[in-house]
Amino acid sequence: MAVDFDEAKVQRNETGMWLGWALATMLGLVIGYLPAALLIDQVDLGLARIAVPLLAGILIGLAQWLVLRNYLTHSADWVFNLTGSWVVGYVLGLYVVDWLGRGFLGVLLSYVLFGVIVALFQWPVLRREIPQLWVWVLANVVGWSLGALISSWLIAAIFGENPASLLVTTLVNSAVVGLVAGLITGAARVWIVRKPERAVAV
Repeated sequence: MAVDFDEAKVQRNETGMWLGWALATMLGLVIGYLPAALLIDQVDLGLARIAVPLLAGILIGLAQWLVLRNYLTHSADWVFNLTGSWVVGYVLGLYVVDWLGRGFLGVLLSYVLFGVIVALFQWPVLRREIPQLWVWVLANVVGWSLGALISSWLIAAIFGENPASLLVTTLVNSAVVGLVAGLITGAARVWIVRKPERAVAV
């Protein structure tokens, strides 16, 4: 099933949908990562690599769906698709970081891979509204990668050589990454809805 936006509702409140999407992405990511920061010493690392993206994916998917439902003519499996994309993207991204190291290149490539996977998983639900798949892939790659870069720069600028607690860095990182990614993908979503729909079988 593909989502079908009510273009008239979106046009009446494009800014509301854009900001709501961005805040939903940020809050879902922050709340999804908090348990990992609080319980990291008590949780097996292998389990955490699955549980953390699963929880974050569910919460982001649910938060985004609560925003989207106000603009849809009918619902779809949004939460399920986003959760799946988060788990696969996060785990594969971690393997890229482990393989290339935790330097700039490894982190950047992991977020690029993550953005591609998230977009590919979401596209079957969005295919009615998205004129070309590459638009949504590009928005996700730029959004998540830029969010990660800004977050890394901000944490370094704030804390410098003084290491902050895991809880604080998790809050800053997830809030910045989620907000930047949400703003960019939300802007792409508004632009996409303005385009003519593609006829697809639902």
